[in-house]
Amino acid sequence: MASEQPEPATRPSASSGELTLYVKKASPTSTANSIKPLILIEALSIPHRIHIIGSTKNETWFHDVNPYKMVPAMEDFALRYKNDTKELLNVFDSSACLQYLVDRYDRDGIYGGKGLWEKTLVTNWLMAYTAGLGATGKWWLMLKMPRPQAIGDALEVFVASIRSEYTVLEKRLSEPGQTFVALPDRPTIADFAILPLANADVAATADINFDEWPKLQDWSKRVYALPYVSQAKARIESFGLTPESG
Repeated sequence: MASEQPEPATRPSASSGELTLYVKKASPTSTANSIKPLILIEALSIPHRIHIIGSTKNETWFHDVNPYKMVPAMEDFALRYKNDTKELLNVFDSSACLQYLVDRYDRDGIYGGKGLWEKTLVTNWLMAYTAGLGATGKWWLMLKMPRPQAIGDALEVFVASIRSEYTVLEKRLSEPGQTFVALPDRPTIADFAILPLANADVAATADINFDEWPKLQDWSKRVYALPYVSQAKARIESFGLTPESG
């Protein structure tokens, strides 16, 4: 395993003109969110580079990229000019990153939806995840980390909420012909958003038997088996641990 090299506490140069994805060293909390845009980047073969943040607190330049000081975040050269120069656009929150990537790079609507009907279905499930399982799962992962103070029954409340979210997804995937969450015939950004918090490994860390939701379990295996998802998973789990060419 390669030794970790300290990241410079300065903003990386934007001269390459490529999309930049900001991540942190691989960990359960950072990986669960940062893998989402990376899946879509892999699926659409978007030219990009990876910048690993050493400390979102100490690298204060990053606060201009994401005022919430969290990863993932992205910077891209948007199609807008200022003084004859393309402006950098910063994007933060994993769901916002997914939406931006399909809006700019998914010209055929494969992952973001074709037409208003499909786009609305994708948005329904993406937003439901963002407000539900996404928020619950993030805080559950953070509270699960060792800490000096007691947190009472908070973890049990979060686990109950996760179980409820799994049940909603199980019902959706039990509908006739519903192979994926938003659209019946193909994966979308809704599936990519949900996957990191709806799988057997995450369920096991919460002492949840994922077998209780067989349709959801089959779905998670199906999505993980997609080549671009497997590639994104392998990359995200190595960030900060092995050399990453981006």
